[in-house]
Amino acid sequence: MGFNRPEAKRLAKAAMRNTDPNPMLVTLVFVLLTTGVSYLVGLVLTNPIYDALYTAYLYLLDGAYDPMFIFKSLLSPGMVAVYMLVSLLLNVYFWVMNFGYASYALRMARGEQPGYRRLFDGFAALGRAILVSLLTSIFLSLWGLLFMVPYMVVMILAALLGSMGLMMLAILLLIGGMVMMVIFSYRYRLATYFLLDHPEMGALESITQSKQAMKGWKGELFILDWSFFGWLLLVALVELVGIGLGTLFSPALGTLLGTVAAGAFSLWLNPYMNGTEANFYDWVTHSSLSYRENNGPGGYQSPYGNNTPEL
Repeated sequence: MGFNRPEAKRLAKAAMRNTDPNPMLVTLVFVLLTTGVSYLVGLVLTNPIYDALYTAYLYLLDGAYDPMFIFKSLLSPGMVAVYMLVSLLLNVYFWVMNFGYASYALRMARGEQPGYRRLFDGFAALGRAILVSLLTSIFLSLWGLLFMVPYMVVMILAALLGSMGLMMLAILLLIGGMVMMVIFSYRYRLATYFLLDHPEMGALESITQSKQAMKGWKGELFILDWSFFGWLLLVALVELVGIGLGTLFSPALGTLLGTVAAGAFSLWLNPYMNGTEANFYDWVTHSSLSYRENNGPGGYQSPYGNNTPEL
């Protein structure tokens, strides 16, 4: 029997209904700790490169200053270094928090009654949580370079020779490279779940296990992702309607109303999608949408404790 996509979704929604505290509230805390933190940092520290370009553009319109003088004044090495360091730290922080949310979603899907503190599970496995995301990013970047180099070579030759045939070949190489990047990204999708189920496992081993487990299942996960496309469109539509209604009074109110409306809907959609993906992981690795059935290869026992609700 193959993966039952509707059943995986139904079980995810059932798990959401039966989980205390409500997954929407936990997701709200997660959003505040990630998007909220990013927004606050953005208020204090802006991108110096963008600021320099925008300021140079404004002064260029007036013709009062030399753009290079503005760049040298605003793009000091210290400012750029601080911005890059903060951006790097934010990315690492997001990796750790995403690890925690994956832990929460997996426990929720399994009926483990996870609480808010599961959002911080990444800090308990800090090294592995960071390393699995870092290695995945490095591997994908290397694959990207492998596909981009032929594209760039053919594109340069097409420009030098004025060849339309080479130009079309470059476009095909670009499209093919993008498709292969998507395929390779799906190889690593289950690495975090392997780390959660196997605390003794290293980050590199979890990636290897994910690649092995995803053989023959990448297309199924791709279809599962696309099955949520309608919901994502609905989120965008809700945001547009909110903006439209709010704009009747003021543009600022429209933006606020649209963001709040879409955000509220996403609080339900995010745990639904992540819970369904957790069910997909359980099916691929244990041949069961419910770990309680214990009918996976060699049997499967939950690595977690009892089902007592957590705070």
